[in-house]
Amino acid sequence: MIPHSITDVGASARRATLDRATANAPFLALLADRHADLAALFIDQGTAAARSAIPALTVDGNVPVELRRRRGAIALVEALADLSGEAALTDTIRILSDFADDALDAAIRAAMIERTGQEPRGFAVIGLGKHGSRELNYSSDIDPILLFDPDTMPRRDRDDPVEAAVRIGRRVVDILSQRTGEGYVFRVDLRLRPSPEVTPIVLPVDAAISYYESQALAWEQAAFIRARAAAGDRQLGQYFLDSIRPFVWRRAVDFGQVRRIGAISERIRSHYAKGQA
Repeated sequence: MIPHSITDVGASARRATLDRATANAPFLALLADRHADLAALFIDQGTAAARSAIPALTVDGNVPVELRRRRGAIALVEALADLSGEAALTDTIRILSDFADDALDAAIRAAMIERTGQEPRGFAVIGLGKHGSRELNYSSDIDPILLFDPDTMPRRDRDDPVEAAVRIGRRVVDILSQRTGEGYVFRVDLRLRPSPEVTPIVLPVDAAISYYESQALAWEQAAFIRARAAAGDRQLGQYFLDSIRPFVWRRAVDFGQVRRIGAISERIRSHYAKGQA
C-alpha cells in the first residue's frame, strides 16, 4: 500500500535533493539518467506523483527485464523521497520490502510457467530477517526459505518432485540475482535453510516441519521471530509457520536456552564491534 501522508517540501528543495544525490551517489546518478521522466516528475509534482508513475509489471512481459527496471525506478524515487524529507523512513522500507514480495511472486510465476506451463501453486517463500519484518533497505539481500508441497506443485509427468522444485527454485534465484546490463533485482542467500550443505534449496514442507520440531538449533528459533509467508503459495507458507509456532514461541524457556540466546546476542555484538573498530 502506497502511503498518502507525505510532506511537500517544494520544487526547489526537491531539485536540490536530486542535484545532491546525483553528485554524491553514482548509482543514483545512473538511475536518474535511466528514469529521467520520474526524476522530472518528482521535482515538479513530488513523491506521490512519482510513485504513482512507476510502471507496473505486465502479466506476460519479460519478467527479468521488467523487474530490474522497476527495481531501479523504485530505488530512485524512494531515495529521493527519503533524502528530501517527503517520506518517512518507515514508508520507504515498507515499499522496498513489498517490492521484494512482488518480485518473488513474479519470478515464481515465470519459473513455473516456463517449466510446466501452469500457474504457480504449492511453492512458498518464507521471508526472514529484515525481509520478514518489512524493513529492507536499498542494498539489502533477502534470505528466504523455499518450501513446496509435492502433492500440489505442478511438475512434468516424469519429474521427481524434489528435482522439479529445485529446478524451479534455481530459476527463481537466477531471475532475481543474475547481473545483466540492467543490474540485478535482489541478492538471494538460501543458507538459512536447515543443513544447507546437504539439503536441497527447496524443501518439502512436511520434512521442514519435522526438522524444526525435532532438530533445530537455538539460532534457528531466533531467525523465525520475524518470519512471514512472503510470496508464492501463502496459504502453504502460513501452514508451515503455524505448524512450527510451538518451536519458535515456546511456553517455557530453560536455563540452557537462556545461555544459548545470550551467546547469540554476544556474537552479534562482537561482530558489529569489530566492524566499527
